[in-house]
Amino acid sequence: MHVLRVYVETSVWSFALAEDVPDYRAETLAFLDQCRGGAIEPFVSTLVLDEIQRSEEPLRTRLTALVQQVRPVLLEFSSSAARLAQAFVHEGVVPAKKPEDAGHVAVAFVAELDVLVSWNFRHIVNFRRSERFGAVAVLEGYYRPLRIVTPGSLVYGEGIDSD
Repeated sequence: MHVLRVYVETSVWSFALAEDVPDYRAETLAFLDQCRGGAIEPFVSTLVLDEIQRSEEPLRTRLTALVQQVRPVLLEFSSSAARLAQAFVHEGVVPAKKPEDAGHVAVAFVAELDVLVSWNFRHIVNFRRSERFGAVAVLEGYYRPLRIVTPGSLVYGEGIDSD
């Protein structure tokens, strides 16, 4: 059985603690349980940790504890990822004012992960944007496809096949 290698973008960690959106929170917690149980191998980058560090207290402490509990693999935001992120911005896939969003997707492509999960519908989880990320990645020499979905899509297996 192939264990999915999944990049966990910052919004997912935040929604695990968001009491004002119970459905998203429940799906996020179920997803994180799958990570803890070994069905999914979670990854984060230094970008995620940097964004968490910019959170206000007590949220910062709670997010840090959650990440430590799940124990994702840590990926660096490499020069290759920075170049790919810049290409996403240059080609208009992500607005110039949201370079971190481009960075998350770039790290997942460079690391050749299977899936990126996010709750950021505006700049990341979006069918047309996902196609554009893939097209720019191919032009930049990254040929392995990356699925970009919500945590619930993995929990409920919507459109995800594990080869």
